[in-house]
Amino acid sequence: MNLQGLLKDLAIKNITGVLTSDIKGIAYDSRLVGPDFLFVAVRGFTFDGHTFIKDAIDRGAAAIVTEYAVEKTGAIDLAAQGRTAFIEVSDSREALALISAAYYGYPSTRLSLIGITGTNGKTTTSFITKSIIEAGGNNTGLLGTICYMTGKKPITSVNTTPESLDLQRYLNEMVNNNITYSVVEVSSHAMTLKRIDGCLFNVAAFTNFTQDHLDFHKTMDAYFNTKSRLFSYLREGGTAVLNTDDPALRQFAKTLNCNVITCGIEQNAMIRAEKIEVGKRIRDDSGTAVRHGLAFDACTPAGRFSVRSSLTGRMNVYNILLSIGIAHALGINREHIRKGISEALPVEGRFESIDRGQDFYCIVDYAHTEDALRKLIEEAKLITEKKVITVFGCGGDRDRSKRSQMGHAADTLSDHVVVTSDNPRSEDLEEIIKDIVKGISSEDFSVIPDREEAIRYAILKAETGDTVLVAGKGHEDYQEIKGIRHHFSDREVIIKILKEITG
Repeated sequence: MNLQGLLKDLAIKNITGVLTSDIKGIAYDSRLVGPDFLFVAVRGFTFDGHTFIKDAIDRGAAAIVTEYAVEKTGAIDLAAQGRTAFIEVSDSREALALISAAYYGYPSTRLSLIGITGTNGKTTTSFITKSIIEAGGNNTGLLGTICYMTGKKPITSVNTTPESLDLQRYLNEMVNNNITYSVVEVSSHAMTLKRIDGCLFNVAAFTNFTQDHLDFHKTMDAYFNTKSRLFSYLREGGTAVLNTDDPALRQFAKTLNCNVITCGIEQNAMIRAEKIEVGKRIRDDSGTAVRHGLAFDACTPAGRFSVRSSLTGRMNVYNILLSIGIAHALGINREHIRKGISEALPVEGRFESIDRGQDFYCIVDYAHTEDALRKLIEEAKLITEKKVITVFGCGGDRDRSKRSQMGHAADTLSDHVVVTSDNPRSEDLEEIIKDIVKGISSEDFSVIPDREEAIRYAILKAETGDTVLVAGKGHEDYQEIKGIRHHFSDREVIIKILKEITG
């Protein structure tokens, strides 16, 4: 594609060289640059792409997008020789997003794009929404925390929301694979880092808002303001779907200048759940098969209808309501909504029950905030006859203030707490555990730093009718310690231990 055409959406400060090159590809990692590529120098958290400009040129870059004047890039001689064009911008992350959208032909305009943000529930809401859309016979892509689905074999995700260049490439793959809808989990990091710039969303949904990522955003106000930016990417006529049982979102709904669909249980929302049955034996629509799950009546502008799901927990009532709201905004009829909800399977690592014939529950969940952990334990108590034993830790190099809060929540609601490791990253594990224990006031808890041994202890301690909750990592299959990722799966560890004790 012609270089000048790729730059048409940018606010350019200065240009050195000519813009006549035919660009064969784009890269923000100099190692991926090929002949006639455009290299965008992005400042990262560990490395600054500007230090790799000469490497990109040596590999054949025809143009460089930079936040520095060419004199400061160290490549003034190369620029003078006319070998490479230099385009100076104020924000190279924004430039990368807009260039990527142009390079791939603005794929978001050729899809019905659904964005889902919120502190908790994004992944489950995304999968339920995908199931509903597909129940209506529509091919649907998904980009989120667990995987990327573009019409081929699912790809394990690197980030909840891919980097902008990768995001546009995935959306373009969906278009090429005859996908018409795409569901995207949008993290606050992604919006801060301009990853969704160049996208237009048909529907934007906000699940809930509680404390998280304060190591990155510093304040709750900054965190909320970043989350709320998703709605500025709505196309004309787009719709916001909000859980207005959340006080922050109830107020936020009043500020939006677009179509708004409100969802909730406690408030007088447009889409409500009534006659809720959670954590019980639920009969399916045929009235024959019985399973653990949830059921409720959905009250919507299109009428009232019953909902049955193999998911369980009050938090999943909210996730389903948001998905119904999204479906309503997309014009999907209620029979397809009911079918999609019924067929949606529990998401890996989200209140996932591991059953190997034992006489107690073992549940794996991704809960890694105080609010999510509290709700997880409360939901577990609904299906537990006797004791709830909670195993959890906190991640290193992340918001320290939530550690004692999580310790307090686990201590207050559980019958026994086992404090262990999560992803310590570069931090000292003992210091992380000390932060957690500050929130625990009872004496009935254990500290077992080795996560596998902590899980083993909890399972061996469990008796008939108990529930063992293993929280924090969910679907993740690694532990990050001192910059190295070691294979570790809560699910695999639980299955191994259960095999040992059940034979």
